[in-house]
Amino acid sequence: MEHAHTEGEHRFPSPEQDFDIYKAARSEGDFQHALYHMACALSTDPANAEWLDSLNEWIDAGEDLLPFVPVEENNYFAVMAVRAYIYARMNKFNDAFGLLGQVIKVKPEVPYLVWVSEWEPRIAGVDHIEEGTIIGFVSGVLRSLDMLEGNVRHKALAALVSMLRKMCQAHPKAYMLFWLLSSMYRRQEDVLAAFAAAKTAYKLNKCWNTAIGMALCFKAQGNIRKAAGFYKKAGRLDPGNEAGYLDLGDLYLENGLYKKALKAYNKAADIQPGHEWAVPSILYCEYMIKQDAERLGKIEAYIKANTSNGRARELLKPLLPGSELPFVDYIPEPQEATINVLRQVAEQNPDLESGGTISLTINHLEAPSAIRAMELYLSKFGRSANPPKLNLTIDNVPEPDPRQPIAENGAMLWNYEGPIAQPAMPEPSGRAVDAVRRLAMTPYQIEDWYRTAGELAQSLTPAYLPDLLAILTHPPEPPESVSSWHWLQRIQYAAVFLMARLSPSKPSEALLSLCHGQSDWPVNAAVAVLAYEAQGDPELEKAVSELFLRLMERIPQEGYCFFTFALICSWLQLSSIDIKLREQLEQWKNDLEQRE
Repeated sequence: MEHAHTEGEHRFPSPEQDFDIYKAARSEGDFQHALYHMACALSTDPANAEWLDSLNEWIDAGEDLLPFVPVEENNYFAVMAVRAYIYARMNKFNDAFGLLGQVIKVKPEVPYLVWVSEWEPRIAGVDHIEEGTIIGFVSGVLRSLDMLEGNVRHKALAALVSMLRKMCQAHPKAYMLFWLLSSMYRRQEDVLAAFAAAKTAYKLNKCWNTAIGMALCFKAQGNIRKAAGFYKKAGRLDPGNEAGYLDLGDLYLENGLYKKALKAYNKAADIQPGHEWAVPSILYCEYMIKQDAERLGKIEAYIKANTSNGRARELLKPLLPGSELPFVDYIPEPQEATINVLRQVAEQNPDLESGGTISLTINHLEAPSAIRAMELYLSKFGRSANPPKLNLTIDNVPEPDPRQPIAENGAMLWNYEGPIAQPAMPEPSGRAVDAVRRLAMTPYQIEDWYRTAGELAQSLTPAYLPDLLAILTHPPEPPESVSSWHWLQRIQYAAVFLMARLSPSKPSEALLSLCHGQSDWPVNAAVAVLAYEAQGDPELEKAVSELFLRLMERIPQEGYCFFTFALICSWLQLSSIDIKLREQLEQWKNDLEQRE
C-alpha cells in the first residue's frame, strides 16, 4: 500500500530524502509515516549502517513499533521487510524468518539476506524456531542468494550454513534440513561436507529431491558414473518429473557423451513434449553424432521458429554461420546521412576545443535522434569558451510528414520549428535515468534485456513512464569509450524495454504511442519489443501485425527511412503471418541487406 505524502515532500524521493523524511516524521510522532520512509530507504540499501543504527536505537529504546508496520491487504514489500527486521531485533526469529522469506521470494533482487548475517550470531538456541519456517525460508531465498556477490555472498552463506547446522542438530530426522544444508555447502564448494549432509538426507528419505542431492555431490566430485546413477534413481522415484533427466542429459553433454545425453533428453521430452530445454538439446546431440546437412537444416528451422528460446540460442546458433539476428542478438548501426558524416568527423577527431562549425546539408528530413547524436558528440567540447556549432540545412520534408503523429495517442517527443527539432519534455528523474543507464551498459540480446528490464522495473512504478519518455530525448552523458550514436541508441532501447515492463497491458500502450507518434529512432526498439512480447500469442500477433501494416504505409517514397529494416525483421519474428507475406518480407530484407 502506498503511503500518503505530505505537502512539500518529493513524490518519488531519493533514499537519502527518504531517510530525512523518516527522521522528521519520527520527531513529530508520526511513526507509521516514519517507518514507511525508513522501509523505502532500506529497500535500496538494506546494509546501510547509518539507517540501521537509527532503527536499532529506536527499537532498543523499548517502543513497540509493530503496530506502525501493520499487516494489511496489498502490503508494500519494504514495509513487511522492516516488520521482519523488528521481529528479529526483538528476538522473535520464527516470525522474522517467516515474514522475511515471503518478502525475499517476491523481491529476490533486493539483498535483504544481508540481515541474516547479523541475526544468526544472536540466535542462542533454535527451540523457538519451527522446522517448517527455516525450510520455507531457505528454499525461498536461493535465487536471491545466487544474485549476491563477493564478501556479501560469503557472509550470507556462512550464516545460512551455521543456522541450518543448528536446526539439523535440533531436528535430526528432518531430511529437508540436511538437503538444504548440502545445497549451501555446495555453494561454498565444500564438497565433503555437502556429500555428508546429502547422504544423511538420502538415508532419512529416499525421494527425488534427496537422490538429486546425491547426484549433484557426485557431479561436484567429478564422479560422472555415480552422479548418473543417482539421476536415474531420481527418475525411478518420480517417473513424471522430467527435471532429473534434463540434468542427466546436461551431465553427459558437458562431458561429450552425446549418445547418452540424447537418450536422457528424449526421456525428458517424452514426459513433457516440446520442452524448451530438451528439444534444442536433442537437436544438438543429433547433429554432434551425425554432423550432416539434414540435421543442420533442422537446427536452422527450429531457431527461426523459436527465436526467443535461450537454450537454442546458446547451444544451436553457434553451429550456424552468420546466424545472429538483427534486433534480436544485436542492434544494427544507424544509417542516416547525418550519422555517416558524424562517423567521418569522429574518425578524423578534429580539434574542436577552440570552437568551429560543422556545416551539414541533408536532402530529406531525417530522424531527429540522428541530429541529437551529432549534438551529443559536439557537447563534449562544450566546456570551451567557444563551443563548436552545428550549421544544419534540410532541403525537403518527406511525405507522409514524419513530424506528425498518425494517431491521437501518438507520442510527441519533439517540438519542431520548421525542420529543426528540440526536446518537447523536461529533464527526467534521476531514478529513471539510473535504471536506464544500468540496462544500457549490459550486452544486448533481446531475451536477456527483457528479463533484466523486468528486474530493474521493480524499483520503478508506472508513474515513471513520462520520465522514460523524456530520457529518449534527454540521454545521460555517454561514456568516453562509447560513440554518441551508439550510446543514444542503447539508451533509447533500454528506456523502451523498461516502458514495456512497466506497462500493465499488452500490447504496451506506451510502445503503441511511440509507434503512432512522431517518427524517430525509438520506433525501432518499440517494434522489436512488441514483436518479442507477441510471439506465440495469436491475438497479440494479430494486433501487432495490424500495427506493422499501418507503419508500412508510413514509409516515405523518397529519402531514407530508418525504421524499415527494423519493421521487416521484427515482423518476421511473428509465427502467424501467412506464407506469401513472409516470402515478401524475406525478399525485402534481402534487398535491404544487399544495398548495405
